[in-house]
Amino acid sequence: MSNPSHPTPAQNVNEENSRPSKRRGARVAFVGNSILYFNDTPRFLVRLGKGGDHTTVTVQPRERGDTPYDSYIEHQDSCLCGGASLESLWSKGNRMLQHGFSTDSAKIATSDGTEVYDVGSPNVNDLLECNPKKDASWDFVVMNDHTQGPARPESRKATETILLERYVPLLLANRAIPIVIETAAYRIPGINNSEDLGSTRDFQSKVKDGVRSYLEAMQTKLPEYQTPRMAPVGFAYLTVHDNRRELWEKLFDEWDDFHPSPSGSFLQGCVLHNTMFGSPPPLPRTDDEIANLWMNARMMHSRTENKAMPLPSVDDAAFLWDVAKMVCEEEAKQLLK
Repeated sequence: MSNPSHPTPAQNVNEENSRPSKRRGARVAFVGNSILYFNDTPRFLVRLGKGGDHTTVTVQPRERGDTPYDSYIEHQDSCLCGGASLESLWSKGNRMLQHGFSTDSAKIATSDGTEVYDVGSPNVNDLLECNPKKDASWDFVVMNDHTQGPARPESRKATETILLERYVPLLLANRAIPIVIETAAYRIPGINNSEDLGSTRDFQSKVKDGVRSYLEAMQTKLPEYQTPRMAPVGFAYLTVHDNRRELWEKLFDEWDDFHPSPSGSFLQGCVLHNTMFGSPPPLPRTDDEIANLWMNARMMHSRTENKAMPLPSVDDAAFLWDVAKMVCEEEAKQLLK
């Protein structure tokens, strides 16, 4: 049964069919929680990749016969739920109508002239399954676990099991490359029952080790051309911490000290773009270009209805862009060792 609030690909507001290119763009699915839906990372990434005057990088086929694609997102869809782990998201499914994608920006027109909310796919299986009704399979599946999940042995093991039993068969069917976000440790140690995870740096190290274990587990069942990748967002946050402490503090939502602010989402988006395409996105050079990245965001988190959180400045965006490029180059070097 189709989901009435889930648009078909032809209706999806994120399609960029008008972009001039001899190749297609990438098709990207997002699976995760509020780390992705705060400030609407899926739609943000679509706009980030197509902004400004730049030369797109053509990504070579994974296998003979695959179509090359340029370094922007042609189509995205998602299954997201606040507070979810990869394990709970599989069983509970999408909750975005309740969790924020019910704004005017989320409304899209249907073929019969009515409007529905673009909340994403109802569940992970619906998002990732391959069937004749879908235009094409996914090139990438971007995933994030609950931040504390990979940092603890028990939840880490449970996630590895669900990845192997449920997610990997769908990845194989799509021939999609999985990307797991190394989410950032909390700004304030000990909040949200994380006392046992230590300092911000210790917490981050545990998250990174856990995400690495997810990649290693999936790699045992995936062919080489689907080698899982880590998006080193947490490493990027720590790099900002060590070089510009005041900017690091601005990467977090001021209301809770663990969700991303718009600056944090910008850094995360740059890391994801580098991880997917092996090259940085276009750098926005004016305040208007930065604001345009969120022009159609379904949700911009704010503490009060009338107080929007500030967007990154031009100078801050340039610094975060550089950090994302650097940490992703470092991650690529680690994979070659």
